[in-house]
Amino acid sequence: MSTEEDCKIIHSGTNSRTIVSHVSEEGIEALKNWIKSGHEGKSAAFSVETLSRVRLDKSPDFINMSSPDSVHFSFYSKCLAKRNPYAMYLQSLRLGFCSLDMKGAISLLNDCKDVIPIAKLLYIALNRCAGNEVLDAFNTFKRENKCFTDVDIMAKTLIDHISDLEPKRFGSYAELFHYEDYPDCWVIHEFYNEYNGERCSHCVYFFLFRDILLLS
Repeated sequence: MSTEEDCKIIHSGTNSRTIVSHVSEEGIEALKNWIKSGHEGKSAAFSVETLSRVRLDKSPDFINMSSPDSVHFSFYSKCLAKRNPYAMYLQSLRLGFCSLDMKGAISLLNDCKDVIPIAKLLYIALNRCAGNEVLDAFNTFKRENKCFTDVDIMAKTLIDHISDLEPKRFGSYAELFHYEDYPDCWVIHEFYNEYNGERCSHCVYFFLFRDILLLS
């Protein structure tokens, strides 16, 4: 949406909550137009409603914005202070894999996992790292995400997010990690002579949890 269109929305009498409903879905880049449009637009862009809901994940700088070196760090920090779920997800990544604060990471993920599917997957993974039994949450996640392609993409995206933060890579959670030697599905794959790597969603989860352990 252009700055001119933004101004029309504002000057037509549209309230800040309506503006927020647009910007929260369009992402952080769309905020620039509202800020340029005048006092009312700027106030709406930095309102609690916007900071708590804006889709930070739509920015190309999404993972990097949690770094103090990012041009978006100040805005990210404001969003985190207002419990924005995307900011909490980013902070949980940093806590879990850079600071090794597993409890802090899990606590944040518990508050945003029902908004962001990938946050729920990380919540499950870190609980397994902590040796916590989250079978009900894991089973629910698997029922909600049955498509192999979607699960595969989500797992690869999560590993990319963790890797982009330059994690410790010490296997720091190895002593507590809840991890099977192999998934039950491998018996079935062997029966059908399926030896081509990640063959089903259960395989994806197995390798994902293993890789997360190695990255910690």
